[in-house]
Amino acid sequence: MAADVLGVRMAHLEGAYEQIDKRLGSLEVRFGSLEGEVRDLRGEVRTLRTELIVRMDRQFFWILGLLIISIVSPLAGRVIGR
Repeated sequence: MAADVLGVRMAHLEGAYEQIDKRLGSLEVRFGSLEGEVRDLRGEVRTLRTELIVRMDRQFFWILGLLIISIVSPLAGRVIGR
């Protein structure tokens, strides 16, 4: 009789371990897909960052050029006005 109770308990534990194994397998698949999505997002962020840096550089040079012109043009006016 004790052997029967032990067998039932062992069968119950085996079933629980199989269920845990299935759940862990499901989690592994979900984490794998999540990892792929994160990798894709990192690529998109890198692309956006590169585009942003290019645009900022372009705007910086425009602003720098306007600043230089606004400083030089009054000086040029004085030199030409003499």
